[in-house]
Amino acid sequence: MKRLTLLIPLLIIFSHVSSQIDRGGIPRSFGTKSFYKSDSIILVASPDMNMIKSEDEADANMEKPYRVGVPVSISLNTSNSGIWMDYPGGGKLWRLHLRSPGAVALGVDYSNFYLPVSSDLFIYNPDHSQIAGAYTSFNNTNGHSFATRPLAGDELILEYYQPEGCKEEPSIIVSGLNYIYRGMDVGLDKNGYNFGASGPCEVNIHCSEGDNWLAQSHGVVRMLTRVNGQSIWCTGSLLNNTHLDFSPIVLTANHCSINAGNIASSEDLEKWIFYFNYEATGCDKPLSEPGIQSMTGAEKLASSQNPVTMGSDFYLVKLKQDIPVTYNPYFNGWKVTDVASPSGVGIHHPEGDIKKISTYTQPIVSGKWESTDETHWKVNWSATTHGYGVTEGGSSGSPLFNSEGLLIGSLTGGESACSNAGGTDYYGKISYSWASNGTADSMQLRPWLDPLNLGRTLLRGMSRTVQFEANVEQVPIGGAVDFRDLTASSVYDWKWQFEGGEPSESSDKNPSGIVYNSFGRYKVSLRVSYLLDTDSLVDSLTRTDYIQVSALVYPNPTKGALSVFTNVKNSETVKIEVFTPLGVLVKSQSWSGDEGPLVSIDLPTAGNLFIVRIDRAGAVQTEKVIVLRP
Repeated sequence: MKRLTLLIPLLIIFSHVSSQIDRGGIPRSFGTKSFYKSDSIILVASPDMNMIKSEDEADANMEKPYRVGVPVSISLNTSNSGIWMDYPGGGKLWRLHLRSPGAVALGVDYSNFYLPVSSDLFIYNPDHSQIAGAYTSFNNTNGHSFATRPLAGDELILEYYQPEGCKEEPSIIVSGLNYIYRGMDVGLDKNGYNFGASGPCEVNIHCSEGDNWLAQSHGVVRMLTRVNGQSIWCTGSLLNNTHLDFSPIVLTANHCSINAGNIASSEDLEKWIFYFNYEATGCDKPLSEPGIQSMTGAEKLASSQNPVTMGSDFYLVKLKQDIPVTYNPYFNGWKVTDVASPSGVGIHHPEGDIKKISTYTQPIVSGKWESTDETHWKVNWSATTHGYGVTEGGSSGSPLFNSEGLLIGSLTGGESACSNAGGTDYYGKISYSWASNGTADSMQLRPWLDPLNLGRTLLRGMSRTVQFEANVEQVPIGGAVDFRDLTASSVYDWKWQFEGGEPSESSDKNPSGIVYNSFGRYKVSLRVSYLLDTDSLVDSLTRTDYIQVSALVYPNPTKGALSVFTNVKNSETVKIEVFTPLGVLVKSQSWSGDEGPLVSIDLPTAGNLFIVRIDRAGAVQTEKVIVLRP
């Protein structure tokens, strides 16, 4: 089956962690060189590569999946491994440095994963060229397994930050490494495994061939699936459903869940990684890898799995969390009538590479993959302006679109390649997957894509409609902010909410002059009502910690006395700490907002430069203060 490929800094204004899937950012130790002096590396034994080579050769002779990674079991946690250290900006850090010689890339598996609120975890390689994270309490698995995406190289570091005053302990139980040993070539720079690994004939999605398919492409995801711990590259597609509720449903191929007779377990599915918008921004091959937007974990909804026949080879999952609006997801539409399309495209991640598009200009033909008739569409690709898009390992499960822009199939396999561009590929029909693989809900698409039982045979795609922006995201106390609705659809009603703002609500399309009078970080929400065809829909977006309001610290420079105005007037505690430039805490003072919005502090009598840190419920502001001595 050819298509299978297994496989902050210290001086920062606001360092509060927002709850996102993988929010980005910089590990705190990067700003303090002294942290690296006490690091010790834990050496993890590499797998038996001679045995693995022998297994791979046997698999190749039997046309089994192309494996690229194997699990290596370990048992490490914050109590028995790594080092703890105080962080100069407050709180503490735990670092775990791992190396498994010879790996092309390493991922981390967890048997339990729990992070307290306001804490975070980063994973990075020693030269800081790759960073995964920050992972936060939003990623907590409630006692279940978890995995973080592989990073290039045979060495990585885990860094956990626990804020000062946190009374909960994390549960970071590292149960294994995902040891990637082949099939993940390093790209033109060292920032990414398998970047640029697909064939030279492939066409990037942002070439002219993709101009009319960019909406659909936002629904196509790169997938690193796990089967009995083994790693497999595949492609999947988000799908719309008749609830029109942006449910994170992904369609791929059933064979992406099978390897060497093993079927993906629920624990395996908790470690599946989904990559969004992994694509070039232009037509030319980029010189560096795209940024990573990823999610981890899914549950199975249905598949064509059958001990007698593979049927239409579909596998349907639901992601563990809703997809962040910032990922700009598109939930692809579909059509279930068994009608051959005269033209269309396939969008996919060959060899796990950046997103590509393949074009067909001849009518597709009904056919079969195994013994059952009419299960698949047979497709032959066409040469286009910028290449001759085909499919490769890693393209498995990718969507086939008809001339209306609707999904009609998912890739099983075939013979096309850059060296055999005229080869035929086979896509499992949506029309067959709808209800023909079996009678149970677990073997059909219909109960999941038409949960309202409307009898729909066609449903258009849709995106997360609501978007907005502020003219500024950081203001001093008393500052005003203007907001602008960026929603593209036909909106007829707006409901804004401004935490900490005056006024706190608005029904204007573009409200202006919202004033913020207290130090802190505040969320903004927008709920819109709009029309999609004849359906009236509602969508909402909340940006947590979106507006950052700075306290006033004055005078600066000072002769020794300092005033801090927060205008906090409730029972929340505000804490002020003073550090030397070397991170030594020399003064700490806390008070309740009920005691007054202004506090005065006397700086130490020796020294000309101090770092003042103000903390209100995790919203942190730091200021350099200069002292002028007589």
